[in-house]
Amino acid sequence: MFHLSTVLALCITAYAANIPSPLSRRAIPDPICTGVCTGTIRDPYVLRRDDGTWFRFTTEGNIRIATAPSISGPWSTNSGEAGALLPGGSIIHLSDDQRLWAPNVFYSNGLFYNYYTVSQIGSQNSAIGVATSATADPGTWTDHGSIDLPANSQYNRIDANFFRTCATCTPYLYFGSSWDGVFQTTLTSDLLKWSGESPINIVKNTTFPAVVVKNPYPSIVEAPFMWWLPIDGTTYFWMFFSSGACCNTPSSEGGLEAPGDEYKIMACRSTSINGPWKDKDSRDCATENGGSVVLRSHGDTYAPGGQGVAYDPDSNRYALYYHYVNKADGTYDDFRFGFNWVDFSTGWPEVVE
Repeated sequence: MFHLSTVLALCITAYAANIPSPLSRRAIPDPICTGVCTGTIRDPYVLRRDDGTWFRFTTEGNIRIATAPSISGPWSTNSGEAGALLPGGSIIHLSDDQRLWAPNVFYSNGLFYNYYTVSQIGSQNSAIGVATSATADPGTWTDHGSIDLPANSQYNRIDANFFRTCATCTPYLYFGSSWDGVFQTTLTSDLLKWSGESPINIVKNTTFPAVVVKNPYPSIVEAPFMWWLPIDGTTYFWMFFSSGACCNTPSSEGGLEAPGDEYKIMACRSTSINGPWKDKDSRDCATENGGSVVLRSHGDTYAPGGQGVAYDPDSNRYALYYHYVNKADGTYDDFRFGFNWVDFSTGWPEVVE
């Protein structure tokens, strides 16, 4: 299995060896994916097992699991519950119509840890749970239930993202959606419970969309994902997040969001894991509505979000993966999986060919 030290060494090598030319940055390319790339695929999390198998975990179906020989595919999955993380659902019970969302997977000490969300659409009655497996395959996961992060009126306990810089370093957990946005806290050393450290608000947006009647509350900030990399002797941390309305369709009340207010992938940066987090214009991401756009709607690709970053040792490149809607069919309700190559050599992530 991939250990963190191995991943970091490969990432540093990849950065030195792979700097795309300026010509490759001129146009926003279409999403890349082959195989099972459509069919309500939301909130993907992607990683590569040591044997070369790629895994994709996504919302719905009690966390669907797909596999592929390459990050570009072809992706395949077992039908129904046979391809689920937790076929019988979570041992956490908040309501009879709860759903499992937003998986986040990390490998440590011989186990894969999958942090997932239990919630309902629009509800703040949510919880973050964790399951473990030695192989990541369907049918091998043990559910440990809630990490016992307490409720708070400032945040929603969804969209967990685990991060640490070494096997013995502090295990951070990022989470949050709507309300006051993204928060940072820590876990216990066994990675199964909240440490008791008070969550800190690190990304928040208090601005309102252009058409308030469609979205009468401040811009949604959610789905945190941390990535780090040394560049020219400086270690940078990037907090990726999704901002805007994720799921409006032409038939939704009020229709589609105004252009620019739909889902998009944003980032803030720091030279410390504890911030401060700033955007390209040096706006603070917690107090000044900071955040720089990494990928927005373009062509037939609408509302990309629910993102993550993966290092691909086969190509020696980084992939920014996400869900999106192909607006060509006019329904705006078929969420798809795709990725693009991303380059960090300028100090900010840029989507490239």
